[in-house]
Amino acid sequence: MLLPEERRLQNLAAVLWAPERFPPTAWLCTPPQLLGWEPGSPAAVLLTAAPGQAVPCPPGLVRLLFMDEVQLLMERLLRQVPGATAELRVQVLLRYKSHHEFPALTSNPDELALHLAAAVRAGSLPAPEALAHFQRCFSHFTLEAVRHILAQAMLRS
Repeated sequence: MLLPEERRLQNLAAVLWAPERFPPTAWLCTPPQLLGWEPGSPAAVLLTAAPGQAVPCPPGLVRLLFMDEVQLLMERLLRQVPGATAELRVQVLLRYKSHHEFPALTSNPDELALHLAAAVRAGSLPAPEALAHFQRCFSHFTLEAVRHILAQAMLRS
């Protein structure tokens, strides 16, 4: 049973922060225009009581994806960037929907470092965990190099 605050209109950040709260068969509803999405963009999770039941979207929103797909997408994102910021979550959802791809966020050390630094700054990832995750992804780097790359990312973000 969903809590009353989970039944009302929300924003993308709230839905993407914990998509596992919703049934996998529910629909994520978003504004129809993909351009301009941001964490504060309106969103809703549309539940159906019975298979085949017609349930209209909230005004101004369209059905985007089933929540099971959103859950898998966010799960995959968090394996690459633990503590991903709301902005990154929305960006990945947008890229997935508009370009039909999931970005390889661990292929470029500077890009991963920027995302980890943003998560540390947002308070969703402790700095030691960011360092450990970066080291796992780029185990061929020395500890000094890892610290330097992350420190530079912290200064740039």
